[in-house]
Amino acid sequence: MRRIAFTVLSLSPLAAWGQSAEIPGRDLLTFPIGLTAEAPALGTTSGIGLWNPATALLPDGYHWRLSVAAMNAPSDIAVAAQLFAIAGQWKNTTIALSVARASVSDILRTDTDPQSIGNPVPYSTTLVSLVGARRLTPHLSVGVALRERTGALDDVNRRGTALDVGAIADHLTRFDLRVAASSFLLSPGSAGAERPSWLVATDARLAGPDSAHTLGAGYSLQVAQSLFTEHYVFASARWGPWEVRGGPARTQIFGETNVRFRLGIVLHYAGYKVGVAREDGVNGLAPAYQFSLSSLLR
Repeated sequence: MRRIAFTVLSLSPLAAWGQSAEIPGRDLLTFPIGLTAEAPALGTTSGIGLWNPATALLPDGYHWRLSVAAMNAPSDIAVAAQLFAIAGQWKNTTIALSVARASVSDILRTDTDPQSIGNPVPYSTTLVSLVGARRLTPHLSVGVALRERTGALDDVNRRGTALDVGAIADHLTRFDLRVAASSFLLSPGSAGAERPSWLVATDARLAGPDSAHTLGAGYSLQVAQSLFTEHYVFASARWGPWEVRGGPARTQIFGETNVRFRLGIVLHYAGYKVGVAREDGVNGLAPAYQFSLSSLLR
């Protein structure tokens, strides 16, 4: 029954898409792909620059970074996502390329009764991003991303281009306050093709002597035009190589409101970051899980 409900939500816009320029698959990017229970605008663990181009900035002393991530949602909705990113340093600017893909499997094609007919309905989206990030001052880094997104739903296939910007102000005050803001899938020249998001986030150190031994907390807001609004309040703790963060996320989407808990654990070791995240399902659905791995090279 839950699969049928999700399929209805997915396929109901099909007739409208046939008469508009909207690119299918935008709702598949409501999942926090590539994040380890982070605020999207502050998602620096993998450094992919997906949600905020400024997060792709390489740390001082490193010249390359490779990142991969994968997500699997419960079988009730059968959403899967994969992400790959590579970043390099050029003239004090980080240049990154990432490819993210999300899809739903086993959407049954039916007619007037629940009996399936023919092949499953394909539903997917692929997002390719070329990102540039640079530190302008000791406390401010900025980024810009040129994106190409393709989406497919049954026999509807469309693509569009977006240009996003983002910034992070960090190491502010004695509490190491960070403030970030960015756009996602902003394409003013292609009216109706995309539903852009605006993201803001902040966090700060509440206790601890340094960034490797600290307790913190933060807040994130993401608003996707005519799609969803998400508030995320989180706490974080790091002691040496281990980092844990999590908190409740409240989302208004498809005319409904749900609250679920996110939890992420990251291991920092010799330039590697290995992350595992869990996000509760809604309405009795099983949780979704993510895995991420990034490697910094000098």
